Amino acid sequence: MKEFILREARAVFLWSLISYTLRLCLSLLDELSSLQDDLLSSTTISSNETNNEQEQNFCFSPSPHGKCWKSVTIIRVFLTLLSILAGWFLRFLPSIKSAVGFSFASTWIFYPIRDRIGSIPNLPCRICETVMGRISLRQLAMIFPIHFLVPTFGAYAFKILLPQALAGYAIDPISYSESNRWIVDFLREIFVNTLFVVGLLVIPALLQINGIKRRGFALLALYPLYSFSVDANSNGSVFSPNMLYALRYVNAYEEVPLAQWSHVLGPMIGGIVAGRIMRKAFPDEKQL
Repeated sequence: MKEFILREARAVFLWSLISYTLRLCLSLLDELSSLQDDLLSSTTISSNETNNEQEQNFCFSPSPHGKCWKSVTIIRVFLTLLSILAGWFLRFLPSIKSAVGFSFASTWIFYPIRDRIGSIPNLPCRICETVMGRISLRQLAMIFPIHFLVPTFGAYAFKILLPQALAGYAIDPISYSESNRWIVDFLREIFVNTLFVVGLLVIPALLQINGIKRRGFALLALYPLYSFSVDANSNGSVFSPNMLYALRYVNAYEEVPLAQWSHVLGPMIGGIVAGRIMRKAFPDEKQL
């Protein structure tokens, strides 16, 4: 049991660390891509100024100021190219203002972590596996707090160790619109996470049966579900209720309780429904 708990803690910690880092990097890329027009305009203005005779003498003079101007121009051009590349890269991800590609990118690390550590660090998946009989209720009770405590400690670490401006990109709470009734969001979370968990567990096995070893294709099959994620819609699912709770707890985020808990409890109920579907339609060999 001790080894099982430590393995689960390592998997959740690694997933939380990578998810926060991905969110930070993708948000910075988004900021960089938004600077493209400003960088282009500032570079154009600087180039036009060189037509002025005084600026030309200043630029080509052997003084250090001319070298400084050239260096600044090179840096602007370099940042402009980076901005263009960042914009093209983000075209492949659904984008919103607060969590660009967060769910999409973090989901891609589930399979590598399972291969390395032996556990998918996703709470709805673990609930599904409990219903299927792969892990016991006692084991679930032992790891359940881990899935909430470890991401919370990770968010606190980012908040303490990083400057406030950078930490905000990584651990700002994911905002949900309160325009919908909580029961609507609750039912949608159940439906979306049921499909997500079943697809996450079944599609790789189907690919393996057909001799396709690259399980990354499994997540491409799940891509339509991302239209219901926080990446594409501020009303959507983050697919990880523990991460949502951790970000809101660390930031002391206040909102209507039912509106918040519909996005926390809904995915858990979705894991239970997914487990029932898996037991009936895709049982393990020992259940046959």
